[in-house]
Amino acid sequence: MIVFNNVCKDRIKNFTLFVKAGELVCINEEDKGILNTLFKLLNGQAEPDKGVIRYLDKGVYSRRPPRNFIGFVHKENLLLPERTLEENLAYIMQVRDLEMRNHQVMIRRILEIVDLQHCSHKKAGELLKHQLVRANIAQGILNYPPVLVLEDPCSELDELNAQGIIRLIKRLNQFSMTIILLNSSRKILLGKDARQIRMKEIYPERKDYYG
Repeated sequence: MIVFNNVCKDRIKNFTLFVKAGELVCINEEDKGILNTLFKLLNGQAEPDKGVIRYLDKGVYSRRPPRNFIGFVHKENLLLPERTLEENLAYIMQVRDLEMRNHQVMIRRILEIVDLQHCSHKKAGELLKHQLVRANIAQGILNYPPVLVLEDPCSELDELNAQGIIRLIKRLNQFSMTIILLNSSRKILLGKDARQIRMKEIYPERKDYYG
């Protein structure tokens, strides 16, 4: 579904990875800058210096993420603080040119999935940290994408709320959504169903892995 073939970018050297449809993959790295580079490579904001990234959608490989193929959950909060959560999600749907017919019903369903149905009329600026993470996940899954990529969602949460986010991520994976979790936190427990990748252990023989 997503293939990294000997990708080099900044301090990332010869990174190779194959993510199959339906997988839950957690890429662990304490250096948040490296995670951010991976996130930008996945969402098309950055191009590899060497190597290639390919995306398989409906039997066709492309070098750019196909439209509506991947949902992205940014580390930073993208919601407008003076708009309600429901207004924010409706605005994001408009910007992405998603189907607006019955959008209130669709938004309500999404908020139920992320357990924020009780916060729909709260302003984004009034949400707690863990609620903001859930809200950002909500905007990432508005169109129910086949793949969801999350940039370090648990790094600023306490252990209890971090595990709540992980339970949500695992539930999305059970909906047949492929998950790529970029993670710098040691607080999370994913269990045996997740494939754990530790960047420093991928090529232990390469001293120049990080440049």
